[in-house]
Amino acid sequence: MTTWNNVSRNWRGVLSPAVIGATMALAACGGGGVTTPKDDGGGGGGPSVDATPYALFASNYVAYASQTNGAFLHSVQDGDVYANFGGNINYGCFSFNQGSMDATQFYAIQAQANSNGGPPDGSNCQPNSNIPPTTAADFALVSIKAPGTNSPNAASVAPLDISQSTTMLVQMGNIFTQSDVPAAVGGNATTFTVSLNNDTSFNQDGSAQTAFCSVDQELAVIGRSADAPLGVLNYVIPFDSFSCTVGTMDTMKSTGVTSVTVGFSGDKNPDLQVNELDVIAVGYVGFSK
Repeated sequence: MTTWNNVSRNWRGVLSPAVIGATMALAACGGGGVTTPKDDGGGGGGPSVDATPYALFASNYVAYASQTNGAFLHSVQDGDVYANFGGNINYGCFSFNQGSMDATQFYAIQAQANSNGGPPDGSNCQPNSNIPPTTAADFALVSIKAPGTNSPNAASVAPLDISQSTTMLVQMGNIFTQSDVPAAVGGNATTFTVSLNNDTSFNQDGSAQTAFCSVDQELAVIGRSADAPLGVLNYVIPFDSFSCTVGTMDTMKSTGVTSVTVGFSGDKNPDLQVNELDVIAVGYVGFSK
């Protein structure tokens, strides 16, 4: 049992196996949004670097052997992954283990309304209140840092270049499936909020932030179905769909992205019920034209 403390909330990692699997992939050029043509041997350092709109931010997640940088897992692009909860939503005593992440190529973690978060606060996730989780302070999220930023010695987060991009690509879903837990209430988080951050501070605390932009994306499906065998779908989100509480998308494009967050909150999902379950799943994240 391991515990990650983030601000005033805890993510307690109880990794459980899944019974689903698939293969997803995204082709992308370079890391950081630029491609370097091969040196033609003519001296002078070879051809110049060309910017590209195609960039892979994160995919295929790997668990650390032990907690590192406050995280329990990272993308294969070496960006740490964090989960966080707030208000009347807490950890729901289920998340993917390495086998499940390898099989599906996405990460998933369960949120539970009014949960005590499990051990050490109880033998499993039990309700500790009966307040509906319907405010902005009630939330669950998964946040992924930019590629190549997970060195234990890192003091900042280098942004991924999206200066030539116009669109975000993300594989995500609420994979709560009623048949898995027939007696449970769940699956009412039908709108996910996707956020882009350019804060270069290592803790992503806003101290070096000049742009923060988000979009609310209605999910096309909830849980596994014929339309989404794994419960996730691929969403294409134009940059002009985002709104910014700090800076602008032009600022974000010019400075780059240091973290991407996918989650839900009670104010955007008014049908959330007391003690309900919802499972955030995030696969690849990329940018395109």
